Amino acid sequence: MEFFNVATVEDVDVILKEIASTYLAEEEIEELLNSVGRIVSEDIFATIDLPEFNRSTVDGYAVISQEVMGASESIPSFLECISEVRMGEVVDFSLQKGKAVYVPTGGMIPEGADGMVMIEYVEKLDEQTILVYKPIAPLENMTLIGDDLKKGERVIRKGKKLTPYDIGLLVGLGITKVKVYKKPRFAVISTGDEIVDVDAAQKVGQIRDINGYALVALITQLGGDVFQKVIVKDDFDKLQTALKASLEQVDIVLISGGSSVGTRDYTKDVIESVGGKVLVHGISIKPGKPTIIGQVNEKIIFGLPGHPASALIVFNRFVKTYMQQILARNEKELSIVATLAGNVHASPGKETYQMVQLILGESGWRAIPFYGKSGMMTLLAKSSGYIRIRDDQEGLMKGEQVEAFLFQEVML
Repeated sequence: MEFFNVATVEDVDVILKEIASTYLAEEEIEELLNSVGRIVSEDIFATIDLPEFNRSTVDGYAVISQEVMGASESIPSFLECISEVRMGEVVDFSLQKGKAVYVPTGGMIPEGADGMVMIEYVEKLDEQTILVYKPIAPLENMTLIGDDLKKGERVIRKGKKLTPYDIGLLVGLGITKVKVYKKPRFAVISTGDEIVDVDAAQKVGQIRDINGYALVALITQLGGDVFQKVIVKDDFDKLQTALKASLEQVDIVLISGGSSVGTRDYTKDVIESVGGKVLVHGISIKPGKPTIIGQVNEKIIFGLPGHPASALIVFNRFVKTYMQQILARNEKELSIVATLAGNVHASPGKETYQMVQLILGESGWRAIPFYGKSGMMTLLAKSSGYIRIRDDQEGLMKGEQVEAFLFQEVML
């Protein structure tokens, strides 16, 4: 049996960063309607001012603020209403002293006006005369040209995943296409004689391909493209064939299972048999110690542990990090500061990841340790996230403040 030459988490981060620096991410032009969730490959700048005209934020009357200074219910200001602006109409005149113009919410405010009086504080005396019962400050109830965005201002930073709100903003700027990174292409290979697909008849001793489907979902969520997902029995030649075929088509290969030191775990040998180099064979992390990272030319291979919780923790910690690096993403992992609701033991020498459930109480967030073996999928499905315990710590005590990193949205 071959023992691990275990790498620290910091060592692995350095290795992945170095590999990512040599990755040449391809770009493509995508139609705006199809670009939600895609990663922008260049900074996007505003091509116009937004708004492009002075706009009212209320239904009311555009006035010169000095004309209604001191207006009150007992002594209103009298103004002549000379026009009514319609939505979408261009106003080509300048407002003069003693005059007012009705403008609906979102309508264009004429030049010369420097504020809007809400309709609630105005009374029509006759067809042309209005009474204003409340003063306004200069620029009150209006949005000026460029208040939202100035022409030339950076709107979206390179590496950002586009949200529906970004799409709305880009539409406002008249942008119809964006340059995005091509999705990194993945192959997911699940290994083991006991693994069967989700729709196969399951016999005693067999398990469905939990890891494969969960990994595909995570890849998709992060903006990757899964070229293939296959199940391979514990056979060196079959795994070698599957790996060779995958490397011809994809950028990243995930092999789930086959990364420990058992006699039928072939991942390390298969990587080397196709001309690859094993860079990491074991990481001082719990769960997830039996993790392999290899490289074949510019392609990277992650050999993940077979236990679901271990595999998905390793994915979240290392594969996700690598994806963010090759796509120039700099988002910080979402986390919540919480009070630990129970003692947590750790293994000195390993960075420990403890699943927690997050519950919001009167005194703030509480992190409740969620215990279970690494083969339990419910460990992740029921957990809100996890806390990290450094490799030089023996554990954490109940009542300590901890940073909890989120897997998913927290149910209130």
